[in-house]
Amino acid sequence: MKVLKNTLIIALLVATMFSFSGCGQKKKSITSSEFQSVMKSKNYIVQDGKSQYASYPEITECYLSAPTDRSFTIEFYVLDSDSSAQGMFAKNKSIFEEAKNSSKTRAESSISLANYAKYTLKVDDKYKVVSRIDNTLIYVDAPVKSKDEVSNILESLGY
Repeated sequence: MKVLKNTLIIALLVATMFSFSGCGQKKKSITSSEFQSVMKSKNYIVQDGKSQYASYPEITECYLSAPTDRSFTIEFYVLDSDSSAQGMFAKNKSIFEEAKNSSKTRAESSISLANYAKYTLKVDDKYKVVSRIDNTLIYVDAPVKSKDEVSNILESLGY
């Protein structure tokens, strides 16, 4: 019995090691053209939002997409460097974290690996996401009822 128990523990440890072995791998960022193509294929309205950020030279491209009812937007940014994207990610994560301080209902997750970081927050009636790969960033502030839709889209984009 003791041998079986030890064998199961070793097998579990080995399986755990293999399940985490891909955690440090890099993710591949997408281009603005790929973002637009995916969003249009999902019948989202897509528009260039760069003019809104003219005073932010580090933002080289910005595309805003929304479902036809315009109930929320999924924003895609290309920045001039990875460090600019990291700074924008940190700033938006901090803004999201402030929202949880005034709320009783919340669920959050955070991950940061290699060239990738993602933060999600479900607070009251909002689902908020900021996700970065390399010098690109996706920002979402949607109604919580759209969480599954947003999650599916982000998964199809690789974010």
